Amino acid sequence: MSRKPAEEPFSSASAPAGYELPLSPSASIHLGAERIGNTLTDTPASTLGGDLPRLRTGYLWAIYIAQMTLYIAFIVPIAFSLAIRVAQVAPENRDAILALAVGLPGLFVVIGTPIVGIFSDRTRSRFGRRRPWLLLGSILGLAGSAAIALTGDVAGLVIGWCVAYTGYGIASSMLNTHLGDTLPALQRGRVMGILGAITQIAPILGITVAGTMVTSPIGLFLLPASIAFVGALFFTLVMKDPQVTTPKPELKISKVLEGFYFNPRQYPNLAWVWISKACVFLAISMAGLYGVYLLTSRLNMTPTEVGGLLAITGLASVATGILGAVGSGYLSDKLKTRKPFLLISATTLGTSMIITGTATSIPQYVLGGLLLSLSIGVYGAVDQALALDVLPRDTDENGRFLAIIGIGSTLPQAIGPFAAGIVLALGSGNYTTVYIVGAIIA
Repeated sequence: MSRKPAEEPFSSASAPAGYELPLSPSASIHLGAERIGNTLTDTPASTLGGDLPRLRTGYLWAIYIAQMTLYIAFIVPIAFSLAIRVAQVAPENRDAILALAVGLPGLFVVIGTPIVGIFSDRTRSRFGRRRPWLLLGSILGLAGSAAIALTGDVAGLVIGWCVAYTGYGIASSMLNTHLGDTLPALQRGRVMGILGAITQIAPILGITVAGTMVTSPIGLFLLPASIAFVGALFFTLVMKDPQVTTPKPELKISKVLEGFYFNPRQYPNLAWVWISKACVFLAISMAGLYGVYLLTSRLNMTPTEVGGLLAITGLASVATGILGAVGSGYLSDKLKTRKPFLLISATTLGTSMIITGTATSIPQYVLGGLLLSLSIGVYGAVDQALALDVLPRDTDENGRFLAIIGIGSTLPQAIGPFAAGIVLALGSGNYTTVYIVGAIIA
């Protein structure tokens, strides 16, 4: 006899492949374009949840609001606010400190989020499995952001963002896992499409507002964090997360470790997909780190002007990202091949980085950004399709292998800032060197 849906243990590690946590603004374009592209091309988000009841429109709006506020709070600092704050606190060492401030929290999230997912599966609180962790994550996000806004030293900034970003990672993970618990298959295409749009629009709105508050640490960090906390708190109050009374799922360390590893000799095609994904996201992470400093130092733009330019470029990138995702997804299915689109994506990605890294004018920088989002859109659609194509058919562990493939994007994004910092130091502080190395990796 099957158990009730509310009582089924749903691990965050087995969430649909689209539930990757972006650690950069460029990655949010990838995820958003992929989700919208899947919707427009009628690609089902998942085969799970066929017997779950429909979620009402009002409930979905609460999810959309929570997603919007969370993305503003944790993507905007990486894209803009952290660079501004680091330059204010430690202008002489801003390059190295920014790499540390962005990279270190990424490592915490990569390691911590799957562990929290496992513990949430085992939670038997009367408040549900996901709600306590979502609330905890939003509290950590608010506390860490407050530390950044109210302290004026490097240690407070780095530690504050580690706490805040880990919190936002937990909250976002729990929100996505809750969707896996409750969202029926017949609604997933439309809902994921809307969430995809939110992942792209939220950072644009946030950067637009942040650009007018560059002299106010409270406006840059505490204000968006407070909005995110209110959005998450509202959702926890209406969240349909009943208490689970079934025995806790067995916890074995060996099983947990299996979620991070597979034998590449046994599954060579999967290994090549993982390596390809890792290289692309490592390059994206490196290229996205020093954009603000390149614009302020080389093009002599003020922080407010940079915020406006990033918002405009981001808005245009939404269109090119979706175009790349929908077009490549449709054509790859039509032509029944993926590799040509991966090659096109890699070539375009490398070209975009060289254009951006050598930019001597605003139009050139914008062109590089648009080509970057186009290439990410192309890659995102065929990458997910290829990942499903190479899943081992001799095992019933799709969730495990999809989670491992997901690590191929999240881990390189966490390592990317450190790699960019090292390359920049070896290149005598020349930002162009970082972009060229990123282009080679891509």
